[in-house]
Parts: sequence; C-alpha cells; structure tokens
Amino acid sequence: MKIGELAQQSGVATSTIRFYESKGLLPSTRNSNGYRQYTAESVRQIQLIRFSQSLGFSLDEMPSAATVEEGFEHDLILKRLEAKRQEAHLLLAQMQAKTERLDKLIALLKENSADGQCLPEQTLSKLLNEANY
Repeated sequence: MKIGELAQQSGVATSTIRFYESKGLLPSTRNSNGYRQYTAESVRQIQLIRFSQSLGFSLDEMPSAATVEEGFEHDLILKRLEAKRQEAHLLLAQMQAKTERLDKLIALLKENSADGQCLPEQTLSKLLNEANY
C-alpha cells in the first residue's frame, strides 16, 4: 500500500509515517517509480509505536520495529518495561510531593489572608529555606 493509504488506515499523518521510517522504526520498500510501499503489517507496527509512546517511551528508546514473524526479545522488553515503570513511580512521588507543597502554600495563604496579609516575609523566608528544589 502507498503512504496515503497507510496514513488513512492508521490514523497517522504521512509526515509522521516518514519520520517513523527515518528513525528506522517503520520499514518500507520503494517501487520502480520511487513511491514508498508498505504492507498490512505496517499498520500494526504504527499501532505498536503509538502504544509504546503512550507508555512513556520516546522514539529513541524504541528498538527497530520487529515483525510478528521476527518476534521480540522477551528479556529486553521486560527490562525496558520495568525501567519505565520505575520512572513512572518516581514521577508519581515527585508529583505527590509537589501537590503536598502546593496544599501547604494554599493553606498558608488562606490563613494569612484572613489576617489581611498575603504572606509575611518571615513565613516566606521560612518556606524558601525549607524548600528542596
């Protein structure tokens, strides 16, 4: 199939398909007039790329796309998934800490606004000194 048909079937722009190909993630062949030719497997490979991106993998973190016939290296895939899960846990912890800091700051601002102030200099200094950047 030609690139336009692949774009329509996969829901991905032709420019994105060309980009995936340039990264080595989506193989194609060229026919005699120079048009890119793709197979039905190309739709599946695009789905796999997009699924991997939804899990947080960058295009550079993805190995060249393997076909169903070639299979995947189970141990390598498992190792990469576990590493990505660890990254997700770290991000969640960072977001939780940020949420807690925001909650404390909001509470402080509300408490001080009742006294007619925004945030006293002494309180601000204390917050800045305790902050972990």
